[in-house]
Amino acid sequence: MPSDSYLIQYFDDMDAYLNIGPPVYFVSHDIDVTRRSGQQALCARFTTCDDFSVANTLEAERKRPAVSYFSDPTASWIDDFLTWLNPNTDCCRVLKRNPEVFCSPRDNPRRCQPCWAGKSPAYNITMEGLPEGEEFMLYLKQWLNSPTNEDCPLGGQASYGTAISINDAQEDVVASHFRTFLDPLKSQADFINAFNAAHRIADDMSRRTGGSIFPYSLFFVFFDQYAHIVSITQQVLGLGLASVLVVTALFLGSWRTGTVVTGVVALTVVNVMGVMGLWGVSLNAISLVNLVISLGIAVEFCAHVARAFMNHSGGVTADNSAGQERDERMSVALVDVGPSVRPVLIAPSSQDPTDTAFCVQVLSGITFTKLIGMSVLALTRSKLLEVRQKFPDHTQVVRTILTFLCRHTISECGSPSLSQGPYTVSSFYQLFSAWRADQGSLCRRPTKSGWRLPSGVGTSIRQLDQFFLPFSIIPPHN
Repeated sequence: MPSDSYLIQYFDDMDAYLNIGPPVYFVSHDIDVTRRSGQQALCARFTTCDDFSVANTLEAERKRPAVSYFSDPTASWIDDFLTWLNPNTDCCRVLKRNPEVFCSPRDNPRRCQPCWAGKSPAYNITMEGLPEGEEFMLYLKQWLNSPTNEDCPLGGQASYGTAISINDAQEDVVASHFRTFLDPLKSQADFINAFNAAHRIADDMSRRTGGSIFPYSLFFVFFDQYAHIVSITQQVLGLGLASVLVVTALFLGSWRTGTVVTGVVALTVVNVMGVMGLWGVSLNAISLVNLVISLGIAVEFCAHVARAFMNHSGGVTADNSAGQERDERMSVALVDVGPSVRPVLIAPSSQDPTDTAFCVQVLSGITFTKLIGMSVLALTRSKLLEVRQKFPDHTQVVRTILTFLCRHTISECGSPSLSQGPYTVSSFYQLFSAWRADQGSLCRRPTKSGWRLPSGVGTSIRQLDQFFLPFSIIPPHN
């Protein structure tokens, strides 16, 4: 919904003034209500009702709203129906001359009598003698056709006309529901907790009654995903990483390289999931899709460099050791392919900290195009697209920030092994080792202006460098 939508004020007023939550229905089936045991498994107002019947359980849960989120008493159709048969209510009536015919609300009271008048045993709270089998269905269908009025507020037509499902043969109740209301739900956590509480209560009633009971509310359709989102996330991301491992290993011709690429992709996804917590983005179906997109973006950044590393063979002599060969291949891969897929760092040509030829940050390739494309979404007024824009931008921004930090370290700390190139895997590792060895600032010596980074910044950098992905470093141009 756009942030300037006219519905925003409507929902704000509902949140501020509405003192009732959404209704929740507990649907029961596989319980034979035409038999006394089935009736006792549902009812609550009679002495022989089960202690943990559906109506009794829901009423007990209402008395602890902090756990159940219930706010109102339960509308129990079985109790209202059996109370409707009570002769003292004068609701269920039949003709005196023909007790097989029910009276309508307009019939003269002198022509009618209570349905249960003269029955043996008489109507009582022990449920003894109350209808069962075909007689139960006969009275039930009449009750569902009886309107609610001043003379009989227990008529079932208005209150329970859609609460009971009868089979096509009109011989049995297939399913029925019990309705209650929830407390006002203000936050997403309230909705999720209410959803979990309703399912917990339904599972407990199913176990105790031997029937099948499930809850339903309008918002359950949207929050049902949270009951399975963690396992689905593990499954989807696990399959994605497994696919990355198999495909990269086959196409690159090396299981070791495929494992490295898969590990880097996994670290990227973990990093994005960590930032989700800082941004307050919960794990749901939409954020899961964006996590998969982040996985795909990470593959795009890594696979090209890995392929260049595996395919390069020129300039390697027989005298080179295995380590020197790998360093040369990595240097060529980062120089030739690196600039097209990620930010590029051009190192200074001088070690003198007073030299004005400081590092220049060059944004190029896929990184620059994605930053431009995704930055447009920052202008959106849709909350959904605001969240959608954060995921790809984070993947790009992290690399850019780290590149600027590396530029500052090289230009201000000026290690000969890091300023002359070529920048191999070994030299890149030396840079991060220098960060870890630092005791409170990014450089031990002050710069021209005497400025030093605070102690916490150096510590944060040493912590972050263990999680963020490497970026390309190329030697200066002559």
